[in-house]
Amino acid sequence: MACAPAAESPVDGGSASGGNTVGGSGGASSTHSGGAPGTGSGGTNGGSSGGAPASGGQTGEGGAAGTGGVAATGGRAAGGTGGSGAGGRGGMAGAIGASGGRSGSGGAANKVYSQCRFHFGTIDTIAKNNPSMIPQLDFFTPGWMGQADTFNMKYVCDEAKAQFANQVPVIVSYTAAFFAKRRGNLKDCNAAGSQQDLCVAGSALIQQNLSTIVGIYESYGQGFAGCYGTTKPIIFLMEPDFYQYTGSSQSQPWSPALAGQIMSQFVGALKKHLPNAIFSMDISPWVAPNNGSDNGAAWFANFDMSLFTFINTSGGGTDAATAKIRAANMMTWAGVSAATGKAILADTGYGVNGASAGPDPAWDNVTNINARIDDGVVSISQYNPASSWGSTISGIRSQLKAPRFCP
Repeated sequence: MACAPAAESPVDGGSASGGNTVGGSGGASSTHSGGAPGTGSGGTNGGSSGGAPASGGQTGEGGAAGTGGVAATGGRAAGGTGGSGAGGRGGMAGAIGASGGRSGSGGAANKVYSQCRFHFGTIDTIAKNNPSMIPQLDFFTPGWMGQADTFNMKYVCDEAKAQFANQVPVIVSYTAAFFAKRRGNLKDCNAAGSQQDLCVAGSALIQQNLSTIVGIYESYGQGFAGCYGTTKPIIFLMEPDFYQYTGSSQSQPWSPALAGQIMSQFVGALKKHLPNAIFSMDISPWVAPNNGSDNGAAWFANFDMSLFTFINTSGGGTDAATAKIRAANMMTWAGVSAATGKAILADTGYGVNGASAGPDPAWDNVTNINARIDDGVVSISQYNPASSWGSTISGIRSQLKAPRFCP
């Protein structure tokens, strides 16, 4: 299997432009410690909306069978492959809870957002540099989590009490990948050059240091609990390109089942201190078999999907105007939502090494957004929106459908 393109990761609270340096931890200022205001350093930040910790959870949540979600069984037929995998663990079989229909009925709805609508968000420094945009945003995304071995993101709590008091923080956790990059001097898979990368040595380093990484997750959970609290919603987009650790290019590739077990430990370490936390599982549209042709059903069956309210795209760009998430892959928006029973958090992507891809006007098009809403998409994160994006959002909101999922 070819090595999947890895998500480039910013090291501060900036935008998607910049390099790939693993650096500073933030701080209270809008620049944090890795770039000039609004520039960031090394990629994008996952977009997202929110969800309730209970939604998409145990079988029976989301109302009576058939009241919401993908099907009366709550996902794939009869709750998974032969009742095993995620379906057998109350994952895909119970995944209807995140929806509850267009009205938000039939489930634990509106625990994150007070309104059932399509959600918009961007990177914190971009919004602060264009403050007229902030009232139109539903969420904000800081720098990616895990750049240090201990909690270093108090600035997120400070922002959530100040400029973004009405927005939900959405945090991309690249914690295991950052640790492997620090410990092994690795690069992301699409930025390695002659240097060893996460697609070769990542899985071995993470598995060998698993208890340490779980401890790092606990540190961040404790840190956010201390400065943000344990009642307001906070969303974590877990480990972009997690699928890469199962690749044949790895020196010690994981089985998909092992990947699922490790992911549960990461989520559990955060959830231990943050009962209010909401989680999203990364989408890799190229997963086996056949470049995403099964819409990830075989891959997601290895995970306890009851832990996740959302699934999300990360990096690389997405296609707003087509049924397929990316032209080069077989996976579709509607297909992966149906396979998991989850709402999709979409993003606009960026270039190699975090180079800015600029605004994506396709994700500002009402026809496109409504088509993706029908497919299960509930939000878009524009990593590099135009300064006038607030006006754009205001102008199109009334033309958008109510989403299928209302967390």
